Amino acid sequence: MGSFTYRAQTNFLGGWDAEKERRVIFLLQRTLQEALVESRFHNLDALETRSFEGGMEFRYGDPDYGFRYSINGRGQLVLSREPSSARSFHEWYRRFIPSLVTIIQQTVRIIDSELTGFARDEADWDQNPDKTRPQVIEVESASYNFSVAVELPETQLSAEPPSSELTFPNIQILSESLLRQVPSESGSLTAPTGVSPEEFGKIEYQVNRWQQPSRALEVYRVSAPSNEKWRLLVFNFSYGGVTYVPTVGEREPFDQKKFVTNARSADAYFDFFRQRCLCGFVSDVLSGGHEYSSILW
Repeated sequence: MGSFTYRAQTNFLGGWDAEKERRVIFLLQRTLQEALVESRFHNLDALETRSFEGGMEFRYGDPDYGFRYSINGRGQLVLSREPSSARSFHEWYRRFIPSLVTIIQQTVRIIDSELTGFARDEADWDQNPDKTRPQVIEVESASYNFSVAVELPETQLSAEPPSSELTFPNIQILSESLLRQVPSESGSLTAPTGVSPEEFGKIEYQVNRWQQPSRALEVYRVSAPSNEKWRLLVFNFSYGGVTYVPTVGEREPFDQKKFVTNARSADAYFDFFRQRCLCGFVSDVLSGGHEYSSILW
């Protein structure tokens, strides 16, 4: 399995003093520790933290279930996991991601209550100690991002001159499934297999589509890089919640309560990534060309 990243963008503009930073770290550390226990990971001493300019990062260094969780000064919350085997990723996602919604919601509440600093002042101004204010910090967008690399077999390679279509097997596969023409040296369109590999550094194909009726934004991207002798296809997929722009009508706001849920976490992995991406898109791309050797899990 390639890398995985969850990104949630908030309207927090960043900035805190040392005292508030220590309190935020303490509260988030407790939140993450509770998530580790809930996930039955238990190896709490593998959780470390560090501060950097405008943000902080938590690293869970467990060899099987490791991940990173960070907050930066632009108000972005990022949960990421390094590449691992498909089996290991599946187990990690199944056990830990149900806690993700709680982690995100708690992070937003902590930032809102600890870093805005308005609740007590407003209550004092109105001489009403029981007054509460509406929450200022909210999630404005969120996305689940998956990547997979496919290595093509050595038998795809050829000792023929650069003009041979087998010189770059990944482009050959794309030309039989997605790619029809590319710009030539003169700028005019021509068949990709008729162009010398030295003319390209990487070819990318991307389509964004709205999943109805949920209005989740799905991104399908595949690239054919020149490294590794043109033997790699790199797939990147994103399942996100953003403001929705209909064909006719006004822009609709992102709904945090509908998207930041455990149901969406399950949809992102099981329905989107496993079914539509792997069993659908990746399978069809590869079947348009030669048989592939292996997915680099």
